[in-house]
Amino acid sequence: MNAKELFRDAQRFFVEGRHKESIEAFGKSIEAGERTEIAFLSRGVAYLKTEDTDRAIEDFSTVIGMNDRNFRAYFYRGTAYMRKEDFRSAIADFDRTIELKPDHGAAFFARGTAYAQTGNEYEASRNLKTAMTFSEAMIQSFADHYGMFRTQFDKALAFMTGGDIPPSMSLTGEEIKTLKKWLDEENGYH
Repeated sequence: MNAKELFRDAQRFFVEGRHKESIEAFGKSIEAGERTEIAFLSRGVAYLKTEDTDRAIEDFSTVIGMNDRNFRAYFYRGTAYMRKEDFRSAIADFDRTIELKPDHGAAFFARGTAYAQTGNEYEASRNLKTAMTFSEAMIQSFADHYGMFRTQFDKALAFMTGGDIPPSMSLTGEEIKTLKKWLDEENGYH
């Protein structure tokens, strides 16, 4: 099999949810000459799905080395850093994602969650509010693919709505309900 055929097999395995097999096939396609951004990006996402975060970061960093304007690589690497609870690195990658693609609502959502984890409620609130200006579908898509943030997001909401946080620095009750509704529906918490 040539590199392109191996790559197509890897994509098929990924779509079928056979992530470990897709990682192996992406690796073989890369070794056979398919050293493209999409091959490394795809394998990185498969690594994320199997919770091999360090290898995911390596692949996303490889993509960034190939093309430092690939906003998807920054976004996915930021999600990997979130999984490692390296929130400052995640924020830096989400910053770059937004710099390259200012309408990337999921990046605002993720960056807001990361800011909340660092204790910066002002930036957390500001980013989550910005994320809400994007379509519900974009936020839902983020929740679909990155349900791992559910716990972190719940902590962020609790942090922003508890204590003596000034109202201007927190989400309104209605905004919190909307975000929680989107996440609850996605994660089956009806």
